[in-house]
Amino acid sequence: MTELIAPRRGEFFTPDGMPTQRFITWIENLTVSTNTNTADIVFTNVRESYPWPVNQLADEINAFQYPAIQQQEQAVFTAKTITSNYTALPFDFINAVNGSTITFPQYPDENSVIIVRNDDNSSIKLNGNGKNINGSLTGVIARKTTCIEFYYFIDSDEWVAK
Repeated sequence: MTELIAPRRGEFFTPDGMPTQRFITWIENLTVSTNTNTADIVFTNVRESYPWPVNQLADEINAFQYPAIQQQEQAVFTAKTITSNYTALPFDFINAVNGSTITFPQYPDENSVIIVRNDDNSSIKLNGNGKNINGSLTGVIARKTTCIEFYYFIDSDEWVAK
């Protein structure tokens, strides 16, 4: 007896709606192996009933209350060009020049973000204000156009660069 391998998706009918040769061969082999005729196989008037009333399911779906999904507020960044020392605020986008020193907030809010960009080739100094920045109290951004996002993690009480 030959192995019955069903046609793959897209191999049942041709683009003009005619059955493919592979589909016809599969149906003939299925008919021979089950000792029935094709009329029994393709009879579609038989429907299986659901073990529950159909309307009951619709009522339950309509009565289901989906849990409220909390959407996080989109943070709005304030863009600033800094030419001297500056104490950053949460959600500042700082474009620093002239060897500025950027001091991070002493008491940042949970999930605060600060973005610092070096707009010239000077060394922009970073001061964690008592909090670590990637494991150190201070840092430097020395390359022009380097832009770094700093995220405050309240659990570890530090700023982490991304």
